[in-house]
Amino acid sequence: MKLMHISDLHIGKKLFETSMLEDQRYILNRILDLLDDERPDAVLIAGDVYDRANPTADAMELLDEFLSALALRGVCTMIISGNHDSAERLAFGGRLLDSRGIYLSPVYDGTITKIPLKDQYGTVW
Repeated sequence: MKLMHISDLHIGKKLFETSMLEDQRYILNRILDLLDDERPDAVLIAGDVYDRANPTADAMELLDEFLSALALRGVCTMIISGNHDSAERLAFGGRLLDSRGIYLSPVYDGTITKIPLKDQYGTVW
């Protein structure tokens, strides 16, 4: 099983009032290039997807572009929120995205949802 792990994207971050969105777009596109080369079975995005709990519309649009590109590639993608994210906001649309192989972790309520991954050796939960 081959997994690609990324985290701490901090989409929407500003440094000294200067937006980093174009730099972040560049890096997300390089991640897609790496994904195309490596062909992992799944992508894990572990927290701090956004830089703040209430992301800007531009930050949300960039994440939408990235997730759409992942879905078009057919790669299973699992995302959990971090301390910079709002779990409720990040999970928005999660049930709809499940059908495209993009799994957004909902606010933790004590239950764990198993997601099956398949490779040449079989299914892993």
